[in-house]
Amino acid sequence: MNSKVWLVAAAIVLSVGVQGCSLTNQYLRIDPEVKVKEEQIGGNKTIGLRISDSRADKKLGEVGDPDRKMVEVRVEEDPSPAIYERVKQALTKQGFSVEPYSESMDRTLDISIRKLELQSVKQPLTFNTELRAEVAAHAANGTAYYDRQFNVRTRKDGAAPPYEKDSTALVNTAMSQALEDLLADEQLLTTLAK
Repeated sequence: MNSKVWLVAAAIVLSVGVQGCSLTNQYLRIDPEVKVKEEQIGGNKTIGLRISDSRADKKLGEVGDPDRKMVEVRVEEDPSPAIYERVKQALTKQGFSVEPYSESMDRTLDISIRKLELQSVKQPLTFNTELRAEVAAHAANGTAYYDRQFNVRTRKDGAAPPYEKDSTALVNTAMSQALEDLLADEQLLTTLAK
C-alpha cells in the first residue's frame, strides 16, 4: 500500500515538473564543429568555396505531445556564413588555400544544405526524436568534377520532448557528421588536389 502511495506521488510530481517546463517555438543556430585529420593533401592549391542553404522552408519540424501542444522548430538565421568558416578552417588544415567562390575559378567546392528535418514522436513512455540532414557537394577542377550527397540520421530517446538546447545539439551533431564525411571523401579530395 505504501509503495502505491509513493508511486502515485512520484507520478504527480513528474507530470507537474514536465508541465512546468512548457515548450515554446524553437529557433536554432547552426554552427557545427568540423574535425579533420591535419594532412597536407591540398599542396597549398587554392579552392573557391561556396556554402548555400537550398531548403525551401526554414522550418525543421515540430516537437511536443500531439495530444497536448506541438511547437515549431526553425532555423531562421542563414547558417551558410558559420558553416563556411568551419569548412574553410578544415580545408586549410588539409593543406588547401580557401577563397570565396567565383565562376572564373578552376578549382571549386560548392556545398549545399538540401534537407534538415526534425521529428519528435511521443511513444507511451518516451519521446523518439529523429533528425535527418542532407548535404550535397560539387567539387570541380577544370573539366573534372565530382558530385555526392551525404545523408545523416540521428536518433535520441528521452522522457520529454527535446527543448531548444537539445534540438540545437542534435542539428549541429548531424551537420558535423555530414561535413566531416564530406571532407573525408577521398574522391572529392583527389578531385580538388589534382
